[in-house]
Amino acid sequence: MHVLAVEWSPAHGVPCGPYPETDLERLTVLDERVKAYMNEMGLDPQSSEDGLFLFKYGSTVVMLSLFESNEDTFCRFVSIVLKDVEPTLELLHRILKLNTEVLFGSFILFDDNTLSFSATVLGNNLDFDEFATTLRYVASISDDYDDVLQDLAGGERAEDFLDDE
Repeated sequence: MHVLAVEWSPAHGVPCGPYPETDLERLTVLDERVKAYMNEMGLDPQSSEDGLFLFKYGSTVVMLSLFESNEDTFCRFVSIVLKDVEPTLELLHRILKLNTEVLFGSFILFDDNTLSFSATVLGNNLDFDEFATTLRYVASISDDYDDVLQDLAGGERAEDFLDDE
C-alpha cells in the first residue's frame, strides 16, 4: 500500500505535489487542481466527451486538455485564432516568424484550416499563478493576432463564428 503525502497550497486549497504513483491517480489530481483553478478564476467550462475543457475567454475559445507521458502530467492550452483560413505561403511564413517572437507556445495550422495558438505546461506541480498566466497569455495572443492574420489569410475569428451559433 502506497501512502501519498500531499502538500497543500494554503492560498488555493488544492494539492501541489508530490504525485501518486499511478497514471490515473496523477491525472485525477491534476484534473481536480485545474477545476479548482478554473473555478477560482470564475470560469465555467463545458466538458467534452474526450476530456477537454472548453470555454470562451474574451474574444477566443480556449480548450484545455490534460495528459501524461512517462512519469509526468501536462496541461495543454489551445486557443482558436481563426477558422477556415486560406493556408498561403505568406501565412505560413508569418506564423513561423511569429513563433520566434512569442514568449512561449506556438501557432499551429491544423488540416481543417483552423489556426490556433497552443502552450503546454508541466502539470506535476502546477500552481495557480502558472495556470492563470498561461491561460491568459494563450488567450491574449489569439486575441492580439486574430485581426492581423485574418487580413492576411481570411477565415473567421472565434468571436465571429461563436456569435453565429
